[in-house]
Amino acid sequence: MIIQSPYTLSVSDSFNEELLLKNTWLVILHASRTPPHIGILIDGNYNSLTIKGHELDININVLLKTIQQKKIETLFIQLKKHPVFSADYQKEICQYYIKQFTQVKVNEASCLSPIKLFLQEFYAICENKEELLFELIERLKQNQYINLAYGLNIDNKIEEGEFSLPMYSNEQLQEIIKIERANYYKE
Repeated sequence: MIIQSPYTLSVSDSFNEELLLKNTWLVILHASRTPPHIGILIDGNYNSLTIKGHELDININVLLKTIQQKKIETLFIQLKKHPVFSADYQKEICQYYIKQFTQVKVNEASCLSPIKLFLQEFYAICENKEELLFELIERLKQNQYINLAYGLNIDNKIEEGEFSLPMYSNEQLQEIIKIERANYYKE
């Protein structure tokens, strides 16, 4: 029996690539994998922390091409527009937070670590080091910081307009980071 996650996200059934060129978006790659990967897209510029290190200034077209070629299950979550700070300033701070970490490491940093710092800075979402992605998305929903969400390659995962976010424990997350790092450094 498959237990559906109680952590869901409403996903629009229309996808408008043009919208990704403006505003701030959370990008969840491998959306139904445990754990998914998260980065930030600001005015068409993608940034994230990975096992390999920093991914900075990736053009949205490059990201979309990779998503389409590899059929990566992806969620784009548009955050409410910040009333004060410009997108350029937000991108600068986002990259600053990513650079605070060398790479994703067990019990040190996940791809979510710089995102939490960014959300604390611009959305007053207090950083909780133990919080996992599905919990953070729920907090963003409760605070009404999400404008809309689009999905790519997830049509078969949508039920009644909702995408179920994968649930996992911190122990599972750390174990997967350990395995991924071992695999990466074997190559």
